[in-house]
Amino acid sequence: MSRRTGPHILVFDVGTSAVKTALFDAALRPAAVAVREYPLQTRGVCVEARPDDYLLAMRSGAAAMPEADIAAIGMTTQGETLVPVDARGAALTDAIVWLDARAQDEARLLRGGIEAQAFYETTGLPEITPALPLAKLLHLRERMPDVWRRAAHLLLLEDYLRLRLTGETFTHASLLTSTGYFDIRAGGYWREALALAGVCEALLPPVLPSGAPAGRLTREGAALLGLTAGIPVYTGAMDQTAALLAASGGAADTVCETVGTAHVVAAASDAPRFLPGCRVTVYRHALPGRYLYLPIGNTAGMALKWFRREFGRAGEDYAALDALCATAPAGCEGVTFLPFLSGCADPEPLPEATACLFGLRLSSTRAHAARAVLEAAGYELRLFLSLLDRLGCRAGRIVSLGGGARSALWTQMRADIAGLPLETPAVTEATAAGAALLAAWGAGIVPAGAYPPALTEPGRRYAPDGSLSAAYAAGYDRYRSLFAALRPLYRTAEGGAAPESEKEE
Repeated sequence: MSRRTGPHILVFDVGTSAVKTALFDAALRPAAVAVREYPLQTRGVCVEARPDDYLLAMRSGAAAMPEADIAAIGMTTQGETLVPVDARGAALTDAIVWLDARAQDEARLLRGGIEAQAFYETTGLPEITPALPLAKLLHLRERMPDVWRRAAHLLLLEDYLRLRLTGETFTHASLLTSTGYFDIRAGGYWREALALAGVCEALLPPVLPSGAPAGRLTREGAALLGLTAGIPVYTGAMDQTAALLAASGGAADTVCETVGTAHVVAAASDAPRFLPGCRVTVYRHALPGRYLYLPIGNTAGMALKWFRREFGRAGEDYAALDALCATAPAGCEGVTFLPFLSGCADPEPLPEATACLFGLRLSSTRAHAARAVLEAAGYELRLFLSLLDRLGCRAGRIVSLGGGARSALWTQMRADIAGLPLETPAVTEATAAGAALLAAWGAGIVPAGAYPPALTEPGRRYAPDGSLSAAYAAGYDRYRSLFAALRPLYRTAEGGAAPESEKEE
């Protein structure tokens, strides 16, 4: 294969179970993409990954790229994954993955020390959970004193990988935003939370903007990747932020919907708003002075995978499930699914919430149940858009990404339920493209703030079918009523008593 000419950007999109390596040219057109998976180690509630597995996957991905003049390296990673390192930069533990729930006691202790609304309005996070690095660090300090004593730096995953490549320790606000110890409005570490967890700020890396130069590949870093030393490395953005950055094409009123394992809806804002009874996650954006509202459904895509695994027939793929769903009518004749297979994040945090398939009759078929699983994501989208509307973020354009966007039937269904057009963008690999754009801005390959045509080209548009609006309006009301009816049962599912205000007179 001949060498590609002109400056290129190499991006590593480091997900929960795989690294996606992508090469972009100076016009932000993807030249090549490679995916390399790695295993997670699970022991009860503990979920870890070997740090070297990330780097081996990155090296393998880089080796699969065509020869090119690489002018910049960018990264985007999962949030909340933690790696403590010693003074030489060596990892002291395996990476503690965001899914890890070992810090349950510590999260409970921290909740007792920080007023809930103050925590939300400072960090933008609805509550303190075991996933947050704030709780994980307290767990390390209390339960792993030898590791704590030897720790020279407490790093998030992107920071750790960049340290291995450049020898430098930096972080950025877009990554820190989900830690529980970052003040999203002040743009710095929240010392009150750090003090409560017993964490010295000196152990945390300096904060740079997204797209800032953060070192160059050292000889050791270049050897890890099979590349040439000296290539500049730039700070990136957390995955959802990077995806919105690329998919928006620079339009401030774009809402980005990602239907993957989870269902995430992202909208940008100039200032965070915190409304009573509305605890939507608020992140710091990769762009200066911008914020990101992020309502989340934990298991929209996973629910379809679960349905296929448990109720699918031998050899039945997702295309066959689409065909099955098409045989059931809109609204599923009352069959309704609540997709809480792993708790509920929004419209309110209810980790004890469970899924429910409601409205089954003797006449109900497997098609009704399968379609109800798909429709649940549409009702969730409609609910999330109403939350964003309350927060002052009215969608001018909705872009759909992720595996769910590859299904024309499912995407059309979500457009019909939301009553708004959905688009699937022309740009592929939006998350990696967002990190590439930040690195291209930082390196001067693309003028700062400019969006190349590759990121602004229109994709496929799904207009809502008005003839289905009545059926879906009834389905949405039923979805919300079912959630409201089950909410008191969720609250008592673990054996606790319902609050006095919810008991019958």
